[in-house]
Amino acid sequence: MIKSIFIAIYLLSSSLLFSQEKEIEFKLCEQVETYPYYTNKVTYKGGFWVIKQHYRTKYPTNTFQKLKNNSGIITIQFKVNCKGQAGNFIIKQCDLNYEPKILANEITTHFLEETKNLKDWIPGKDENGNNVNSYKFFSFKIKNGILLEISPK
Repeated sequence: MIKSIFIAIYLLSSSLLFSQEKEIEFKLCEQVETYPYYTNKVTYKGGFWVIKQHYRTKYPTNTFQKLKNNSGIITIQFKVNCKGQAGNFIIKQCDLNYEPKILANEITTHFLEETKNLKDWIPGKDENGNNVNSYKFFSFKIKNGILLEISPK
């Protein structure tokens, strides 16, 4: 019994250390403002069409249709620094009526990992044309495991 508790604590602390290690790699640029998502144009190489294709081609509809808790909206919020690197990911979830709900972990993890895989960010700029840190988000509307919509458009 004690051995299994020790193993569980070890695995939990190892995963926490690993996840913290990944977050340490991302840093906002110092002495640069961080702008809300709506004030500057953080873009992606190839535009929003490339982002939509990225998510749609990798989305395993057949697998996710079989899961419980597979309808709702998943929002991934994150920051893009002045170098075009993304980090500080936050996940928010709700049902299709915008009430808090936890969707299937497999679906949530899929969107988080695919968002982390987007590497061709073009940083936003301030009024003087200098690169800035920015907030960004994507929301994914899912009904019965089928990806219906990716926002913002």
